[in-house]
Amino acid sequence: MPAESDPNSSPENDGTASDQGTGLADRLLGLLLLVSAALLVAGWFMPVMTVQTLFVFYNEVSIIEGAFSMLESGDYLLVAIIVVFTIIFPVCKLVLAFLVWRRLDAPHSGMGLALRRVELFSKWSMLDVFVVALVVVIAKMSLVSDVTVHAGLYVFCSAVMLSMFAVWRISHLAHRGLADKEA
Repeated sequence: MPAESDPNSSPENDGTASDQGTGLADRLLGLLLLVSAALLVAGWFMPVMTVQTLFVFYNEVSIIEGAFSMLESGDYLLVAIIVVFTIIFPVCKLVLAFLVWRRLDAPHSGMGLALRRVELFSKWSMLDVFVVALVVVIAKMSLVSDVTVHAGLYVFCSAVMLSMFAVWRISHLAHRGLADKEA
């Protein structure tokens, strides 16, 4: 005769395989944020595209080099948009997400505010990819230049996607922790 199972010792509650796997993955979120930060910085400095003008002149462009070129040509609004959405917002999002992740085990009153800020920055997280893609599209539309996309664009996009996943998971865990604290 099969033994009756205790409802409190189900696989979801006894700390076995699926619970331990989730716990390990959640502990690795900090590493995921660090990898995302490293990819983000690499994406800023790696060539994003090569622009060939008049079939003779080649210019490899990174996000940082492109921002400096626009600054030299007086496109201050574009530089501000690029700096805000590809540097400042992603860095703030990663730093805040890391701080929230470090405090997941002990939710506190300031966690709600930090979590709202992370979520605010996350809502704008794909805009940085859009800005870079827009620059590539504008360059490709030029009649006198040809554009080749490089690994820097993919590295930058990977950083954004990894950070989006990490922030989504941290947000989920933080909301659950805050709800448990209130209960």
